Amino acid sequence: MKELMDLVDDLKQSLDETNEVKNIKVLNKEISKDKELLNDIKEYNLTKNEKIKEKILSNELFNKYKDNEIELNLLIMKINSELKKISIKKGCLK
Repeated sequence: MKELMDLVDDLKQSLDETNEVKNIKVLNKEISKDKELLNDIKEYNLTKNEKIKEKILSNELFNKYKDNEIELNLLIMKINSELKKISIKKGCLK
């Protein structure tokens, strides 16, 4: 069990070192400083106003974040696919 926990910790550390995670963290900090964007997002969540949505979607920082979020999700999908292959191989050995 300790070996498995060590492997999970190694995976987490490796993920933290990927460009995808690093970029998301940087962009998240930038977004947290952009009060106008944050206010627009809050207002849109309350009102569902399409004009506010358009304003958010035209925000360059928001779009960079979303692009990086997609890249991170693709990485997660690749990892899940590899983990599934491992679990299938392990299942065949039983």
